[in-house]
Amino acid sequence: MDVALACADFLTHCRVAKNLSPHTLRAYTIDLSEFERFVGVGTPVSAIDRPLLRRYLSHLFEARKLKETSVKRRLACLKVMFRWLELDEAIPVSPFHRLDARIRLPRRLPRNLSDDEVRRLRRMALQRVGLSGRITEAKALRVARRTDFDAFTTLVVLEVLLDTGMRVGELASIRLEDIDLTERVITILGKGSRQRRVFLPDDETATLVAAYRTVTDGRRKSHDHFIITVQGGPASTQHIRNLVRKAATEADLPRRITPHMLRHTAATRLLENGVDLRFVQRLLGHQSVSTTELYTTVTDASLKAAIASAAKRMKGK
Repeated sequence: MDVALACADFLTHCRVAKNLSPHTLRAYTIDLSEFERFVGVGTPVSAIDRPLLRRYLSHLFEARKLKETSVKRRLACLKVMFRWLELDEAIPVSPFHRLDARIRLPRRLPRNLSDDEVRRLRRMALQRVGLSGRITEAKALRVARRTDFDAFTTLVVLEVLLDTGMRVGELASIRLEDIDLTERVITILGKGSRQRRVFLPDDETATLVAAYRTVTDGRRKSHDHFIITVQGGPASTQHIRNLVRKAATEADLPRRITPHMLRHTAATRLLENGVDLRFVQRLLGHQSVSTTELYTTVTDASLKAAIASAAKRMKGK
């Protein structure tokens, strides 16, 4: 078996047997294609050994100038594939066996929005569609039917991301059947095809979701995705990112805002309001609580800033 056939078989296994998300399959396809080009398409799988993997690692860092996160993702993909080939008895042992290729990543603090930035972003989104005061079902439907479609979609996207902390890919993959407005629960398929439920705790967000679902019923073209484009197709992750970026620009926020920053913001706000770390871990879909613990560092930083500000005021500075 050569490398090209092994990669093709592995991708089929990931799509059919493991039912991985389209996002993960795209990433695997890109990573494996790059590895094929490096080793040569006709290279036998049996020729892949530890020295070759070390050369590939050097190639990614030195020739390709990739960051640690990108290199780690590519190696993780290869490691999973060779482990599968070993279990399938296509090779006697994975070349990753006893290979020390650990890459230490810098622990970067999550970037979240300040309370003022959240207020400005929401105020701008509401003003764009002409909503003010308490949002009732009748008011939301009336506005949704007459306002600019992308503007109303943006409002729904912002409210859902800030309320649930879900990933942009999870939002893009939500189907109509995944939304239970009676229980205010959305079932989403997260990383590694792990299913979890998130909640819509806010009355007005649930009302906006209901209105959006109603006004988009006649727009969808042969699909059941929740978030859609003006043309009626499923909204891609890039489309959602563009909506968020445009909203931040119109709100005159001084920095580039991404959907993932809204996820960080949702998590930080929950922790700052006393929600247990384990509950936040479950909401965000983190496998390890250590990932969620990064947000406690952010809240500690907020606490220190608040204490410093109070101390200055007390000293008349």
